[in-house]
Amino acid sequence: MIKEVRVIYKLKKKRKEKGWTQLKLSEKSGVPQPTISQIEKGNRKYPTHENIRKLAKALEVDIRELEDESEDTATV
Repeated sequence: MIKEVRVIYKLKKKRKEKGWTQLKLSEKSGVPQPTISQIEKGNRKYPTHENIRKLAKALEVDIRELEDESEDTATV
């Protein structure tokens, strides 16, 4: 569970760093905006690997980077 929270946090952080809305990320990734919202809010406890892969690709992030435990996840 902690691993999923870390990945979700990092995806949201990367999206915000790019200045993208959830809608823009949806357009770039092909993942529906309501799904992105649910993932970011933690309402989707276990997002599919396929959706995570699509989001990471759109954000130009390596999935291994998302799973790296060294980055602090204290703030969102």
